Amino acid sequence: MFKSFLRSMSVAMLIVGTMIGAGFASGKEIVSFFGAVPNVFIALVAGVLVFGCSTLFLFVGRRVKKTDIGEVNGAVFGKLRPFADVFMLFNSMTVLGAMLAGTDSLVAEFIDLRPLASVITGLVCAVVAVRGLKGVLKANAVLVPVMIVFLAVCSILAIEFPFRSSSSPIKPYSVVLYVSMNMILGGGVLSTVHELSPREIILSSAVASTLIAGLLMLIMGALSSSSAAHADMPMLLIALKSGKVMYFICLPVIAASIFTTMLSAFKSVYDYLSGFIKHKIVSAGLVLAAGLLVGAFGFSTVVGRIYPIIGGIGLLYLAANGWYLFKTRIKRDVKKKVKKVKSKVKRTVKRGA
Repeated sequence: MFKSFLRSMSVAMLIVGTMIGAGFASGKEIVSFFGAVPNVFIALVAGVLVFGCSTLFLFVGRRVKKTDIGEVNGAVFGKLRPFADVFMLFNSMTVLGAMLAGTDSLVAEFIDLRPLASVITGLVCAVVAVRGLKGVLKANAVLVPVMIVFLAVCSILAIEFPFRSSSSPIKPYSVVLYVSMNMILGGGVLSTVHELSPREIILSSAVASTLIAGLLMLIMGALSSSSAAHADMPMLLIALKSGKVMYFICLPVIAASIFTTMLSAFKSVYDYLSGFIKHKIVSAGLVLAAGLLVGAFGFSTVVGRIYPIIGGIGLLYLAANGWYLFKTRIKRDVKKKVKKVKSKVKRTVKRGA
């Protein structure tokens, strides 16, 4: 029972760690999708959608039982697998590039070392990702709880009370695109997790979605209480409002959020490339080089312009995974019914004899 709980919490931290990247933790992603003064009730809608997407991908992983995203796409998309592979690679490379660019932006708060900071972080990420899913899970299990606590504290300290939520309308398509964009990256990892029971899937998804919704609400509240939306990393400016101590605490938290999302993105591309290139170092090197190339466009450019595109295309990917679950469930039910009918016929024949 305890092992089951730990397994569920480990996957929940993986989901949260995938979503809380540089864009989320810095507040830039939230501003890009929902504006400078977002309506905090968006967080509740997003939480429900995160739960739905998480359970979807985990149930797909449970049914397909593959450890490689390429094989999962083959089962879900069939002959259309190449299109799904290209999209997932594009998505993962975009996120990887954004995280590497985010690393440079964070370090540039003190000294501009571009691209040395992103190269070093990328190398560390490559070492962990090459170790496989267990390495990614362990890294998330350690870093994500710390990130959650400090992001929550930083946001709470910045919120001005009595707090008044923005009266700006909630745009459903923005919330859908936002969750779609974030969960597609997670899907590349979650759909390769296949050892969870249905109960564990529900628990891990519920915990992750609750944490995400809570953090979103707090960060949106902090943004509504400040004028930091224009910054490359608004949460750093918000943290500075609470003093230099909180600012220097927020820096490593954002760095950790960058690293956890970078891990998921790196692993997705690395796993796919490993199917063609068997040499681990060569595969990891190519992934890192491509990520640095994308990151050269800059953090704000990648997050503000490319992320929404990924969210839109991602809806089709989500729909295909949903259809796969529905289709395979019907086939399984039909097989069960046919089996029952055959067994009844055999029993009838035996009685007649």
